Amino acid sequence: MYLKAIKYLNKRGFNFNDIIKYNLGYCEEGKYRNRLIIPSYNSEGQLNFFTSRALDSSVFPNYLNPPFNRDIIPFELFINWNSPIILCEGPFDAMSIKRNAIPLLGKTLQPSLLKKLAESKVNKIYIALDDDAIDKALEYCEYLINQGKKVYLIELNGKDPNEIGFENFIKLVHKASPLNYYKMMEKKLSLV
Repeated sequence: MYLKAIKYLNKRGFNFNDIIKYNLGYCEEGKYRNRLIIPSYNSEGQLNFFTSRALDSSVFPNYLNPPFNRDIIPFELFINWNSPIILCEGPFDAMSIKRNAIPLLGKTLQPSLLKKLAESKVNKIYIALDDDAIDKALEYCEYLINQGKKVYLIELNGKDPNEIGFENFIKLVHKASPLNYYKMMEKKLSLV
């Protein structure tokens, strides 16, 4: 199982340092058998959530989450609230981005994270959701702009940050320009 987990993580672009940093594990038996375990820790280093990812296609569903409240700030232990933040969908995306990335654990920005973003000193927020969540991404952009934040929408062109890889994702971040109401309305109209 260990070799299977290492092979899976290497295939996704992760190395031993990533495994140690994120405290990744795997499960050999029980409900989470044949799954990679990805924990999330709050700012105090206490476990606040975990998700599990199937190591092969014979295990369904791909992701299996415990019945915890999702109104948390995933990976908060790794977040510097004085630097630009990147919001993405999944833990593998955040791990691929490497720096100051918060996975939403789906497409929904939970209330506690919205509140923390609005109240924090963070000025720049990058939103990198998959193409099928562009309407949600624009909704979050509008809210955060109204909170006085500079918001950047990263267009992923059918891929996610884990597929794109760190170097190419960072190029997209550097090319991004802040959204204003005009650009945001243009993007919304293009969806109609």
